[in-house]
Amino acid sequence: MSATPAMVLRDSRLIAGRHLRVLRRSPGRMIYPLVQPLVLLTLFVSVFGNLAISAQSGAGSYREYLIPGIMVQNAVLTSPVTGLAMIRDAVSGLADRFRSLPMPRSSVLIGRLGSDAIVFSTQAVLMLAVGGLLGFKVRTGPAGLVGIVAVTVGFGVTMAVTSAWLALVLRDPETAERVLFFPAIALTFCSSAFAPVDRLAGWLQPIAKVNPVTAAAELIRSLSSSGPAAAPLLQLGCWMAGLITVCGFFAVRRWQAVS
Repeated sequence: MSATPAMVLRDSRLIAGRHLRVLRRSPGRMIYPLVQPLVLLTLFVSVFGNLAISAQSGAGSYREYLIPGIMVQNAVLTSPVTGLAMIRDAVSGLADRFRSLPMPRSSVLIGRLGSDAIVFSTQAVLMLAVGGLLGFKVRTGPAGLVGIVAVTVGFGVTMAVTSAWLALVLRDPETAERVLFFPAIALTFCSSAFAPVDRLAGWLQPIAKVNPVTAAAELIRSLSSSGPAAAPLLQLGCWMAGLITVCGFFAVRRWQAVS
């Protein structure tokens, strides 16, 4: 019997609830995803927050330029947790238990992403609160705040889908733990997260211009200051649609193979 959308939604909700219950029963697992972003935000702003930046950055101060970049960086650095969790489930035998149940294979990935979306949204709200104390102003009111959270969560989920596929390709938790964070770090530094594209090395500028991290950071800056948002929104939307479709398809295929 083929899976219906209602079945996928029901089983995805059950999987998401399982992951959230695990987090509730093991509060220590929330230290990294919730405390680490706030520590990085405070350290980065304390070290680089008073640096001067030209008016071309589109922000009133470097702090207002830097904090959106750190929010996107946090989403990228948190996303490998999804891939690591899925590969651990695959090699621990839990995947066999899921396989024995009458549930769509895609529900495992969708449910995991649903619980991760709640973690990403909590991160974004906390970072906006701390960022406000450190000098980050959202001049567009509640609509801007909601938009920033939506962009952060959407981009985080997109990168989580990508990390799930890469982890399932690697199939080894120790290897995945070392490998998955490298592209996350490279994506962040080869972007406009910390400096405008025209301030980067010449060979790096073409890469930064098409980097999805650049689009996400620029969109958050636009949402916070009523700047032009059409171009970064279009670029980021194309990246998200492509990565979720392609990587999501192959992640489900790989999950079927390992389970």
